[in-house]
Amino acid sequence: MKPSRPVIAIFIAAALAVGTGCSQEAGTAPEAAPPATHAAAPRPAASDANRARDGLVAGIEGAFKKRNAKARWEGDVMHVAMDGDAAKSMAGWTECRVIHQVVKEGQTGVLEFPNGTLQCTEVLKGQE
Repeated sequence: MKPSRPVIAIFIAAALAVGTGCSQEAGTAPEAAPPATHAAAPRPAASDANRARDGLVAGIEGAFKKRNAKARWEGDVMHVAMDGDAAKSMAGWTECRVIHQVVKEGQTGVLEFPNGTLQCTEVLKGQE
């Protein structure tokens, strides 16, 4: 199955937000670090996780920009407020599929429309 454009946009935005450390121009050697006089403290893994989560927020907002999407994390739940109609047939199905594909296991999504809220676990029930 070919990934949809919103999914591709989310992955690109997340990669750009997290960064890969490859920003140096080709052919230039990295500058040598000054000698350490003491052991540097390891960078906390939480900062990487937060950057990845921020990248997903930016990716979801970019993918659903035409629907004025605003995303945020509340614990392990990504909340996405957007224009639309929660009462429509198949409401939120595409958006929940996209969210489900990019969040980690144990995380989920909630769509907040002007006329109601949809839990992605309920929208996608029986679809996996």
